[in-house]
Amino acid sequence: MAEFIDRQEEMQTLDNEYARKGSSFVVLYGRRRVGKTTLISEFIKNFNNI
Repeated sequence: MAEFIDRQEEMQTLDNEYARKGSSFVVLYGRRRVGKTTLISEFIKNFNNI
C-alpha cells in the first residue's frame, strides 16, 4: 500500500464538515488512482462510530 502523505488540507476539510452541527453532504471527486478511498479510510480511523 502507498504511503499516505501531504493530505493535511483535505483531512482538515473533512474534519470541519464532520464537526458541523446538522447534516452535511460532501462530494469527494478526482481522477482515478489519486487516493480518494485512501483519504476516507485514513479519516475514519479517528472515529469509532463511522
